Amino acid sequence: MDTDLGPGRAVEVGPDETLDRLTDALRIIQKRRGHRAATDDTLLAWEAVQALPEASRVLDLGSGKGTVALLLLQRMPGCQVVGVEAEPVSHDLALRNRLLNGLSERWTPRLGDLRDPSLLAGEASFDLVTGAPPFMPIGSGTMPQDPLRAAGRFELRGGVSDYVTTAAQHLSASGRVVILMDGQGRGRAEVALRGVGLGLRRLVAVHPFPGERPTYCILVAAHGEADIVEVTLNLRSGPGTEYSPQFHAIRRELNLLRPFLDCN
Repeated sequence: MDTDLGPGRAVEVGPDETLDRLTDALRIIQKRRGHRAATDDTLLAWEAVQALPEASRVLDLGSGKGTVALLLLQRMPGCQVVGVEAEPVSHDLALRNRLLNGLSERWTPRLGDLRDPSLLAGEASFDLVTGAPPFMPIGSGTMPQDPLRAAGRFELRGGVSDYVTTAAQHLSASGRVVILMDGQGRGRAEVALRGVGLGLRRLVAVHPFPGERPTYCILVAAHGEADIVEVTLNLRSGPGTEYSPQFHAIRRELNLLRPFLDCN
């Protein structure tokens, strides 16, 4: 299926893909089965906006099909985003999502391994760096058959240490790094941040509902040391309930639709 964008402009949507409305203004092409726009994207984008809403240059590591990039570009209309993605399939989705949403002047998806120093050679520093590193070492669990899910969970091309090393190399003096990890990943992430001279400034522990172990933790870091602000976020008020008022407010701030509306 081709989505008509006007004379001479069309974006192809494959038979194994869906075209969905992410927000009132944004559409997204994603795999029908596999890694789709989800809660972790929402949380990472939201915390990045809180960390530095005036950011003009954003580096999104492990950018995938561009969900976080899209949300940041909508919420921070003055910013430019460079996205780094190693999976060709995801990079292709990002290129089509850029065109689909008319963001070619503000969003640069780049194909390559974030550990490759030549990939960002010559780039000016970034005010804001975002990323959700894979958190499972190879051999620590069952590898998903879907290659995109496998890359999102397992450290096939490095993990949090590689993400924060690249982030620190390209972060401006007053910039912020925002990293989303699994709920038990705080320790690993803090060690990695300290190893590259970045200090933790804010930690958000994300719980499925009160009393449960955290599903995610989000870390905001910057050059140097400072006091750490710790925040708790509950996605739901209890088991089987609707989203909590906290999470509803986050979704409203990002103008997210629920459920995403299928445009196919």
